Amino acid sequence: MGKISLEDRFEIIDLCSRYNYTVDQVDGVGWADTFTAGGIFHGPAGHAEGRDALIAFCGELGASFPGGMHFTDNHLFEVDGDTCKHKCFLDFKIPSPDGSVTSVLLGYEDIVVKVDGEWLFQRRDVVSVTGYEASLPD
Repeated sequence: MGKISLEDRFEIIDLCSRYNYTVDQVDGVGWADTFTAGGIFHGPAGHAEGRDALIAFCGELGASFPGGMHFTDNHLFEVDGDTCKHKCFLDFKIPSPDGSVTSVLLGYEDIVVKVDGEWLFQRRDVVSVTGYEASLPD
């Protein structure tokens, strides 16, 4: 595994930001665009594989967690050519009708690949970072 260039590091962090904004805006097409054509999302909220499934799943997430917002930080990278193992922390904020906000602390473990010069998620897994089984509130 080699060191990641600053350009690639920033491009992958920007990919994470696009992912966060599009899923939070329930933009299924934009969210699916952050994945490869056969990309995979897997986490406590469900599983989606392939573009059409990702687009549909984004809508389901928006309906299940209206107003939810994703924040990521503490990015780590292991690059090998056009493939990068990436992980970071996720703070998922879920507002409730009474004005309170639930914060769920999780992480992402990703396989990110460069396709036609652009970094995309090949696989994105939501994982526990606390040692407890990750689960989202009802």
